[in-house]
Amino acid sequence: MKAKIKILTNFGFLIYFVFILFQSCECPLKEANLYSNCKVREATITKFNPNGTIQQVSNPDGTYDLVFVPDSLYSIHTFLFPFEANLSGSLVNDERFAKSSTIPIVKIPFSDGRPYYISIFDNYPQNNDMNGDILLYYVADDFSYAEIRVAGELVRINQNFNSENSSDFCDFINNFTRDTAEIARLKSDLKKFGLNARNTDSYAQNYTSGNIVVLDVNNNIVANITPLQTDIDQALQKTTNKSVNVRVSIGQVYLYRARNGKYFIFAITDIRQGTLSPFKRRLTIMFSEVN
Repeated sequence: MKAKIKILTNFGFLIYFVFILFQSCECPLKEANLYSNCKVREATITKFNPNGTIQQVSNPDGTYDLVFVPDSLYSIHTFLFPFEANLSGSLVNDERFAKSSTIPIVKIPFSDGRPYYISIFDNYPQNNDMNGDILLYYVADDFSYAEIRVAGELVRINQNFNSENSSDFCDFINNFTRDTAEIARLKSDLKKFGLNARNTDSYAQNYTSGNIVVLDVNNNIVANITPLQTDIDQALQKTTNKSVNVRVSIGQVYLYRARNGKYFIFAITDIRQGTLSPFKRRLTIMFSEVN
């Protein structure tokens, strides 16, 4: 009887030891690696608004300065995707709009030698001139859609993701990326700025001769100076298909090749206005880097 008790005791100790081993083991179990390919991140982008006024302020010595005063909805950031997996990206300001609500998007000298320049000014940078990856250009009054500008290459994935659940998003990413053939096809479908990309609602805002202004050597706008038509054509050609907007709605998912060369899948998870006055409009994305 004593021998049997000893055997049972040893058997019980073995079970207890195995239980403790599994409880304390930091071994990479299969379940623990379920989301290893997905590092879900989020970003909220405010509608780009560089508007403000030039005001004259007096100095203590009696002189005056002209200063740029932003309006209540002023926001000049764009979103930049991260270059490392342990980062979440950044909101980078376009400091060209720190002192003015417009910037020259093109400036070329007169080809006939006269001391003037042809230029076009705008309240938004063109896609190729953005310092981030995504600019929020417009938000509909009913928040049913928004328009963005992207600096890289874009295509819409023909599947929606209608959730803000991070685990569900990782499930979506991992299930989708298992189809390597589909990922390869989507990469081949990427279009610069998203223009004419498959399943993507996009359009280009191109300029006309009516947008042309003439500058002197001090960057002052001058009138009654007529540039050559060839110079006008050159200025317009330099800006063609570089102001591209993509219309997006909640639930839509996109594959994107960022400025840094990395690929990301992002979903539009929210389009809304702020809680506090002046109720700035915003767009939120959930994203993960993919191979």
